[in-house]
Amino acid sequence: MNLNILVFYGSVRHHRQGIKAVRFVMNELTARGHSAEIIDQLEYNFPLLDKMYKEYEKGGAPNKMELMAGKIKKADAFVVVSGEYNHSIPPALSNLMDHFMEEYFSGLRPLSVIPPVSLAGYARPCSYVLFCQKSVR
Repeated sequence: MNLNILVFYGSVRHHRQGIKAVRFVMNELTARGHSAEIIDQLEYNFPLLDKMYKEYEKGGAPNKMELMAGKIKKADAFVVVSGEYNHSIPPALSNLMDHFMEEYFSGLRPLSVIPPVSLAGYARPCSYVLFCQKSVR
């Protein structure tokens, strides 16, 4: 069964290292026959959250938000590659995901959180993302 999987990555630092883990995850997913796409805040560059996607009139959101919402709604599963940043996920990733809380947490789609380095920096970002997922349902 081939899945459509979105891989979220939110570090926007100049010398970000987690992108290596993202590339590894992408290679593994595509090697298994899945369709995978990186959702990188550095590329999408969403502004600080002022209005969530759901708060716009239907068809009234900015084009890049409409595009992203469509990708999220069509996805079969999500992977979040994130290290720990002050007991949570990086602010840029949180900002990106907060624009689309209901879109990516609606339905019972699988969600995986992967640390880019070691398991030591894994527990808090994982628990934060899973907490958000459960609180939206």
